Amino acid sequence: MRPLFAAIAATATFVAVLSGAGVALAYERVPTRTPGLWESATITNAGRTTVKECVDERTDRLVLQLVAVLTCKNTDFKRTEDGYAAGARCSAGGMTVDNKITVTGDFDQWARAEALTTMTSTDDQSALNRTFSTAIETRRLGDCAEGQIPGDIVLPGGKTVHVNPSNKR
Repeated sequence: MRPLFAAIAATATFVAVLSGAGVALAYERVPTRTPGLWESATITNAGRTTVKECVDERTDRLVLQLVAVLTCKNTDFKRTEDGYAAGARCSAGGMTVDNKITVTGDFDQWARAEALTTMTSTDDQSALNRTFSTAIETRRLGDCAEGQIPGDIVLPGGKTVHVNPSNKR
């Protein structure tokens, strides 16, 4: 798996857990990061990919929409001594995905998410079954750069994508 695809998949996994925990979030909310420019590194067995994200309160969780096709059940979300823990079992496209995630950090200057994901084929295609771990480390760099708007993500190589449909470029 190429590192950029791994980063997107890892982000989707992380967000799938949080989106699946939506009902529980009414009782315990995931904190949003302080608005500004954040550098996020996704670390998997496929490598490390770093992006820069311009976020505000509305766009920090906007990525949840990227995994709207997942159907999650048996979710939990809770505050722990060190941060937060969540889990979800999701299904899409003939696969079930079991996620366990922990999130730590102050969310003002840094945060770290660690996920253990087990993918299992529901179509008896055992060659697709696998378990992998992902870590996402993020730190605040300061204010968003001139010309950036919340929802901008600067990919490796400098290309910017915008993930906030309510705040069009």
